[in-house]
Amino acid sequence: MKSGSMVAAAAVAFAFVGGVLFSQPAAAQQITHGCACLHNQTQAQVSYRYKWGETEWKTTSLRPGYQTALCWQYANAQRSSPNLVFELDVDMSKGNAWTKYAIARVQTAGSNCAAVGGGGHYNVSYRPNTNNGFIHITKRN
Repeated sequence: MKSGSMVAAAAVAFAFVGGVLFSQPAAAQQITHGCACLHNQTQAQVSYRYKWGETEWKTTSLRPGYQTALCWQYANAQRSSPNLVFELDVDMSKGNAWTKYAIARVQTAGSNCAAVGGGGHYNVSYRPNTNNGFIHITKRN
């Protein structure tokens, strides 16, 4: 009986270790998007525009205190996306001052900010010493 229970224990241990080893590629298959998350830290609605590679510009806005994810859904097994081109209207007056920012995206398992890892979060906040007249993007810590 002892050897039978040892064989069963060994089989369970092998199945557990095998499950752990083979579950990682399955988890990697869950990567479906490249995303960045914007957090509006101002008390005003902010305007921005973005495009993926050579696609058309999408112009939109983000309400104060809100966050949004900019995502590209992967269409291939290589998990790659075109370059993200991002511009923020940094002038808080009625005029426009579109300024380009480098926004890195991270691979995610979804298309919302909760799925975005630490390296893909950005704050939109007031630029220091501008009396809240201008905003900018900074990487979130």
